[in-house]
Amino acid sequence: MKYILLLSSLVAACPQFVEILPDPTDVADQQGEFVEIRMDKTFHAESLLVVLDEKVPLKFAYPEGERFIVSHGNVLCPGKAGVSCGDLGNYTLPNSRETVWKLMAGSCTDSVKMDKPKPGKSFQRRGYGDQWAIDEPTPGYGNPLYERDLDDCGVSRVEYEFRGDHWWVSGKLSGCKNAWLRFHYRDLFHTNVSRMDSLLVNEFFSFALPVKGPAHLHLRLPEDEIEFNNAVDTLLFQMGNSPLIITEIHHCPEEPVPEWVEVYNASGVSLPLSKVRHCSRGGFWGGTGDSIGPYESVLVSRDTAALREQLAYRDVNLIQASIGYLNNTAGTFSLCFGDAVMDSAGWDKGTVGCPLGFNPKTGLAENTPGFQGKNSERYGEEPFRYKFSSRVLRKRGEPLRVKVEGEREVMLSLLDSAGQTVWKQKAPAMSNAWWNIPVQEYVGVGAAYIKMSSGSFEKVVGIVVRP
Repeated sequence: MKYILLLSSLVAACPQFVEILPDPTDVADQQGEFVEIRMDKTFHAESLLVVLDEKVPLKFAYPEGERFIVSHGNVLCPGKAGVSCGDLGNYTLPNSRETVWKLMAGSCTDSVKMDKPKPGKSFQRRGYGDQWAIDEPTPGYGNPLYERDLDDCGVSRVEYEFRGDHWWVSGKLSGCKNAWLRFHYRDLFHTNVSRMDSLLVNEFFSFALPVKGPAHLHLRLPEDEIEFNNAVDTLLFQMGNSPLIITEIHHCPEEPVPEWVEVYNASGVSLPLSKVRHCSRGGFWGGTGDSIGPYESVLVSRDTAALREQLAYRDVNLIQASIGYLNNTAGTFSLCFGDAVMDSAGWDKGTVGCPLGFNPKTGLAENTPGFQGKNSERYGEEPFRYKFSSRVLRKRGEPLRVKVEGEREVMLSLLDSAGQTVWKQKAPAMSNAWWNIPVQEYVGVGAAYIKMSSGSFEKVVGIVVRP
């Protein structure tokens, strides 16, 4: 494929086309088409003209800033410093043929001929010459693979170390000697402990975070022409005190059940899956936006369709990933965030006999896919606190009252002596209220149970009803 430069000014400060997306795929063409022009602060003209295939020119007052985005209704205007925007108006960018684009501003001109586009891909100019590449769209930002002399200040490295009662964070800037660095951290086991602040840092920077346990850290630099290195999201943790833990392994289930591993988020914050993986093989377990919620569990298997068919509960979260073939007699499974090991578990002939699964935290046989057993309170801070008015009731006496306190919604359920749910009620987040449980109305004399659940975390408390 060849792109021919028809006419271009030799003045380095002249505006130039740098990116054109004629055929978007995720949205309608009218919502996703755009043309991007790179400007230079040292050049100025009264107006700027853009022409497609000898049509009536689009005329704009000469834009301010380093970039000019032209789209329908300014829908792709990023609203960031240094970027101006204009409207494509009645222009419709052809997606099935070649096109010719012209740009005129004062004594400067730029004219390029584009081949038939590929759906979802944009044309991006290589340097200042006449060669173009096809790549993912980057409206409002420079692509360092192709553009030169970009204004960029990024974070090139972040490291952390636990020093007894705090985390020590250090890193390095790239492309600049100093910058204002915004940071936000949150204690994953005590979600009320958080802080947002900013620091003026040098090329090599370091600072302390007064958090004693696992934490989520977000770092951000001011926006510039390159987006991908402006922000860093990471988890701070030590192996053995990780927010994501392995809670169940089925390395030799009975046929036709495929092998599976259960992973539990023991924290009060949603955690990204885009950096979580099986340490020994396979890619990450999710993309941007995929996460595992607070106190939630996921089952990981190489064959989620077959596993779904064998599960009694249909609302269990499943992730399809390469976990290899788990050895029936002896093996290990490690969970990584990037390259750092979060948790690891092993088994041998003395652990459990096939086809039983087991909980690596207790070493006991377990088969509770998607739910945590009675030892789950060991996995970090519980998502709620509770109080009972009494655990022994009279059939004709005062009703049972239960108080739950937490940052998330809690489901209260009344179970009869056989463990069947006969009544349930949602307690809203932050309600901190006493709830009447209609025990006398729904269960008879004898044992009954109150189940409290948030996410996949459950707490079951026994009560007794007397005559």
